[in-house]
Amino acid sequence: MATIAASGKPTILHLGSSDGPAGRSAADTGDLNSVSGLQEELRRIGALQPNEDVRRGTFDAMTKVAVRRVQWFAKSVPGCVSQSGAFLPRKPQHLALDGVAGPHFLAFLKLFRENRWQMTGNLVQISFAGLSRMKPNRNYKAVLGSDHHIGVCDREFSHVLRSMNSAAADFGVHVFVNQLFRVEGHAVSGAVVPPASFSAHKIGRAVDLQLGTKGSIGADNPQLSTAIKSAVAGTPFYKFREYAKTNLLCRYGGDFHPSDPPHFDRQILPGGSESWKFHFFVNQLHYRQALINAAAIPSAS
Repeated sequence: MATIAASGKPTILHLGSSDGPAGRSAADTGDLNSVSGLQEELRRIGALQPNEDVRRGTFDAMTKVAVRRVQWFAKSVPGCVSQSGAFLPRKPQHLALDGVAGPHFLAFLKLFRENRWQMTGNLVQISFAGLSRMKPNRNYKAVLGSDHHIGVCDREFSHVLRSMNSAAADFGVHVFVNQLFRVEGHAVSGAVVPPASFSAHKIGRAVDLQLGTKGSIGADNPQLSTAIKSAVAGTPFYKFREYAKTNLLCRYGGDFHPSDPPHFDRQILPGGSESWKFHFFVNQLHYRQALINAAAIPSAS
């Protein structure tokens, strides 16, 4: 962390540095020139969660993790949560992903403190009502409020869903969504295979679906998800499956071992990598913010 030494030149506090016995907090000084002050601000903006402990006044390993989260967020998320709890668009900016709270990092953090902004994620709300060939399936459960015609997914994956909707119209099929975003810690019902620890659903970049030949739900529509896997060349289900794989660059769960035929995703590979964990952290944070104010998650554009 940058502090102003007697010479007036900034110094950097690295891992293991501390405030010393007289370390001051941002609340005491109005600035961020102490490790404890930095930790308080990381906690306030959401980079440190309540169950994540740091040694107050010491730039420990958990503090470094939180700094790296902010550095990744600064470049990767085009928004923040305002003081009112609503999503506020912002222009991403590059910060070195080095875990060091240097001058540029502190300037970024100061801007957030002055405006009372918080970190957020890349989740968006997608309206099934606006998609002519896609709708919630009979067992679909809304994760945000009670409106079953609203889905939640990662911003990038919302474009995949829109393209799936267009492809379904081209191929003469209808898409019935079983699940999109999955909340960490919530039980999964109706899963074809045991949920993966590093599931793409947990970062909002997956969909479980079934296909039908009609737009309404009935005894024989949609068909079982295995019909997607067994579809032969030239048939509408085959065309949809291969379009999702080849044109939309989705992984198809029917190719997995064990097979998961309802599943399509744009996973962050490898699952559990640092990049995956960054996506997981901010999108799960974003969901929790939306439980306080649904406006924290914007509508897909």
